[in-house]
Amino acid sequence: MEENGDESEQWQVGKKLKFDLADIKLGEWLTDLKKDKEALNDLYNNAVAVTPDRDAKLKELKELIEEKIKTPLNGNNKKVLVFTAFADTAEYLYTQLKDWALKEHGLKIALVAGNQTKTTFGKNDYSAILTNFSPISKNRDKISTMPQVAEIDLLIATDCISEGQNLLDCDCLINYDIHWNPVRIIQRFGRIDRLGSKNSQIQLVNFWP
Repeated sequence: MEENGDESEQWQVGKKLKFDLADIKLGEWLTDLKKDKEALNDLYNNAVAVTPDRDAKLKELKELIEEKIKTPLNGNNKKVLVFTAFADTAEYLYTQLKDWALKEHGLKIALVAGNQTKTTFGKNDYSAILTNFSPISKNRDKISTMPQVAEIDLLIATDCISEGQNLLDCDCLINYDIHWNPVRIIQRFGRIDRLGSKNSQIQLVNFWP
């Protein structure tokens, strides 16, 4: 006996594309789901095992920053701009580098990630942080309400500042991760690779996946 239209629709899922549940190979589907669960568990267990003390990538970042401080590219320029695509990664880096940067190297550090900003120097807002990071290009000396001594040397940022910002006081940019869109990498580097830079050389460092 043939099923009527209403009864057959009860065994279908999907909107534009309809799939009949009777066609599902249930055994194979359950096996694949089990494999997916095992793979996700492995990913999770591997991820939680990477604590800050065992984070080789974070260690490499610190070494790059230390090398930049010891052998500056231009005069005594200690500035480093670190880009990441993810706000939670930016927050993690700021948290892990904040005390280290200040205590070990006397560097003031800031975070700009979407609507979230943090800093160890100056006013904690988007505009003030970028001005204190790049005071010459942002004409800080003409803003009476801004501090005129000291500045931010280490900035952690997401792609919220990858366009339209002149940060050419900085001469070193590190991509902590590579964006899927190569144009975004060019845009990031464009924050410091600009006409009018007083730096004789600039550097781009990429962390590959």
